[in-house]
Formats: sequence, structure tokens, C-alpha cells
Amino acid sequence: MFKSIVSRDMGDRSVKFVLSDSIQKFLFVLFLTVPALTFMPGNFKGQWIFTEYRESKLAALLITFWGFAAFFSFFSLERYLYQIKKLIRSSPFLLLFFLSSYSLVSSFWAVVPEAALYEAAQWISLTFMFLILACLFEEKKWLELAIYSIAFTFAVVTFIGIVQTFKNIPFLMPIRGTGYASTFGSKNACFLSIGSQIYLLFFIFGKFIIEKKRAYAFWTGACVVLELVFIAISLSRTAYAAITAGMFTLFMVALTTVPKDKKNLLYKGAVLSFLIILALTLSIKQIYPRYWGMAEKRISERMIPFVLHPANYLYKTARGQIILDTFAMIKDHPLGTGAGNWLFLYPLYYNHLKEIIFNSNKQIRKVHNDYVQYLAELGLPGFLSFIGLIFFQFKRLFSFIKGMAGTFHEKALAVCLTAQLVGVSIMLFFSFYLEFPYRKFLFVFLLTLIYTLTSNEGKKSTFNPNN
Repeated sequence: MFKSIVSRDMGDRSVKFVLSDSIQKFLFVLFLTVPALTFMPGNFKGQWIFTEYRESKLAALLITFWGFAAFFSFFSLERYLYQIKKLIRSSPFLLLFFLSSYSLVSSFWAVVPEAALYEAAQWISLTFMFLILACLFEEKKWLELAIYSIAFTFAVVTFIGIVQTFKNIPFLMPIRGTGYASTFGSKNACFLSIGSQIYLLFFIFGKFIIEKKRAYAFWTGACVVLELVFIAISLSRTAYAAITAGMFTLFMVALTTVPKDKKNLLYKGAVLSFLIILALTLSIKQIYPRYWGMAEKRISERMIPFVLHPANYLYKTARGQIILDTFAMIKDHPLGTGAGNWLFLYPLYYNHLKEIIFNSNKQIRKVHNDYVQYLAELGLPGFLSFIGLIFFQFKRLFSFIKGMAGTFHEKALAVCLTAQLVGVSIMLFFSFYLEFPYRKFLFVFLLTLIYTLTSNEGKKSTFNPNN
């Protein structure tokens, strides 16, 4: 029936295109939603399983992406040839391509070449992902579909995690150090991933408020509250620091961007946000007294002292001591140890806290600082390309926000993405953010959103909420 109607109106050739476009959207949503929900099932006490589910998520990510990429290439590549020619000359693509290539080349001098190839394979896939997504995101429907898909997926992840705080889910492994779990397994893998997309949810919430879609705004707001609650009881200092920095950035950038006639709306939103956070704080203290006490202790004893005395982070913490050890490794390997090879050479360089963090029972695998990690593994060339990816995206965001291009919604999204990039940059400094393959995906996904949004030149901003 559908085919015959469309055939009469548009012809058989158009029917093919419409149907393939629908399938492409379906595969696109699968690619964006399935990996975050994929895990390796097993009973924690009765069966050993991977603590971070990284292999299962990596497999899901690669299978769904390359499946979608194959379909995209077969049906849509010809339509996007002009955009592709432009994209391969863009700074994000060139930097990603160099990072992928250098990771691959570093396998020639790496102690364990397989580790370098493992890292290179991920970056190569993500470089092609940037190319494809940047093409699609030039059309509003694909950009919005991507944002909604990612936000919906993490609403599900958060719901599962919240449920686990009250009732054990036997086939999910409890997050180490807590009594609950999620489809991400370990603490950092879960909460840093949630923190890597939360400002997209803020944007959707604000968009529904402005468009007066009250029902959608209510449910989106509920998701925002649940994610903030889940992060609050996470006991993750990195997540706390990233959210605090991101929220501050969100308000300050919005304050300097929003026109005078809209500033009252911003102040009302800030007051409302403060009241909501206060209510959440009191609620969490009552519902999760144990986690609240532990979180309070971590903030007061292990975060605030280092904010007041930053130098103590290097000399009085295990993570700081590891960084100092790694500097000696960097000095001996200016071109890098090879992608993924830090942990194999670290035994030659550890001089601090030997009996605590590196012994026959415990061996640290990561630096807990991706900037230092990439400087050690990929040397100065790889490090500069990595830093360049972040620096140029910040530059593009600030230029776009200050410029005349873009609609009101695009400006609002740019503000949210700025806060998100600040949060991710904090995570990169205090954790091994990019060790987890799925977070590599979130990192490149964010870079793609920023590049596409800020490349939208030629539109003059009207600051009209209905645009």
C-alpha cells in the first residue's frame, strides 16, 4: 500500500530512496543507543566478568558503526561528496587522522605492538565516524536525532543504576566501592560517561521549556534530576569536579551571551536551579545517608585541600606521584613509548609509593591523567594533535557564540557544548578517561557536534526562541 502510493507520487526510484533513508535512520539510532546498553552478563559472586565491560561495548560500537557506515556509503555517499572534500581539509579531521596514524606507526617501536594496534584501530574507526557524522549533522534532522538518542540512552542507564541502589540486579556487576551497578560496571566508567552527555539533556530541557512543550519538559527535567542524583551519590571526585566546573561555565557563558531582554529569564533559571539543587541535596541526604556521608568526607578531606593547595596534588597523592614517575619516562621516550604501552614500561620508572600501588598483588594500569598519558605514549607529536583537538574546538565555540551566525537554539546548544567540553577536559586531567573505548566515542561525538554547529556560517542570529 505504502509503496504503491509513493510510487504514484514520486516514482519507483524515490520509493527506494525513502525506504533506504528510513533504514539508515534505524541503523543510526541503533549505533548511538546499543553500545551504552551492552554489557557482559554474569553473577558477581558466582562468576568472574570484566569489571568495565569494555570489550563488549567496544564490539557493539564497532559492529553497529561499521554496519551503519557500510549502509551510508552504499546509499548516501554520492550525496555528500562535496561535504567530504571539505571535511578532509578541516582541522578536527586532520588532527584525528594524524592521531590515528601516529598510534598505528608507534606500534613499530612499541614493546607490545598489539596494544598500539588496539588503540589505533579504535581511533581509525572514530576518525571515519567523525567524517560520516559531520556530513549528516549538516542536516538538522540528523543532528537532533543524534542528541535525542544519546540523551535517551543515558536516561535508561541512569534509571537502571538508580533501581540497583534499592534492589540488586543479579546479572549486572555491582560497581566496585558501592552497592549498585549499571550497564557500565565500574564507577568511573559509568559516571564519567553520564557526565559526558548531561549538558545535551540540559539543552533539550531548555528547548522544550522555550517551545512550551510542558509534558516533554517535565519528563526531560525528571531525567536531569535523576542523573544529578546518581552523580551525587557516585563518590567519584572526578565527576564532582567536572560537573561543578561545567555548571559554572554554563552560567557564566550564558550570562555573557544572552541579550539584555533575556537576562531576567536567565536569573530566574539560575534561582530555580539553585532551589532544585538545594532540594536534591536535602533529599539525597535523607534517602542515601551512607553515600552522602562518604561523599561529604571525600569532598572535605580529598578535594577541598587540593583546591586550596594545588601543589600538594603532585607531591602528596598517589596519582601525583605516578605523574612524576611518568615525566622520567617521557624524558627517555620523546617520540612516545607506543600507544597503549605505558603500563608495560612503568615498572622501570616507578619510584614512589612502590609498596602501595605497585606490588605483587596490585599493578596500576593508567596515569590518571590523559594529557600526561598521551604525552608518554605518543610523544610530543601525538600530544600536540590531541591538545589541538580540544583547543581548536574551544576556539570555534567562543567565536561562534560571540559572532552573528546561528539561530537562538544554535547559540544555546553552543553554550551547552562549551560547558560539556569543559567538563570533559576536567575528566581528562583527573582520570584515565580515554582508556574506555566508549568514552573515546563520546569524546569524538562531542567534537563532531561542535565542529558541525560552528561551521554553520552565513546565518545571522536573531535570538528568536522560535527559530
